[in-house]
Amino acid sequence: MKSIKNLFLVLTIGAIVLFAGPGCGDDNLLPDQPPEKNIYTENDSIIQVTVGEEFSIILVSNPTTGYSWRFAAPLDNKLLKLTEDKFIPPDNLRKGAPGEQLWTFRRVGDGSTTISLEYLRPWEKGKPPAHTIIFTVVAEKSADAGSDIPNPE
Repeated sequence: MKSIKNLFLVLTIGAIVLFAGPGCGDDNLLPDQPPEKNIYTENDSIIQVTVGEEFSIILVSNPTTGYSWRFAAPLDNKLLKLTEDKFIPPDNLRKGAPGEQLWTFRRVGDGSTTISLEYLRPWEKGKPPAHTIIFTVVAEKSADAGSDIPNPE
């Protein structure tokens, strides 16, 4: 009888570990995905970051339709550096399923600038983009930056 109780206990603990383990912690993050902090999408228009900080823009993209994202205007290289530009394929294997285009930038200078992106078929000359997005990148004071208000002490 004691061996049946021990077997039941071992099986119960094994089931808990088996079913509780895979969803715990950060194990389920996809390796191609950037951390959640400083990720902007088409629902955002203002990006606030400090100098030296990285941020990413992720937009839905479906190159199987011939459409792709491109910069509508050159980046201000005095303020921003593009550190990554890649396509993340869809999770499923359906033909024609959209993925995501990911750009990662590092803010290298102080001041405001814009990132203008357009979604189009590059060979269709003279045709307006299917979608245009403009992000405004503004300075954010870092937590350790001094205030303009003098300290009374």
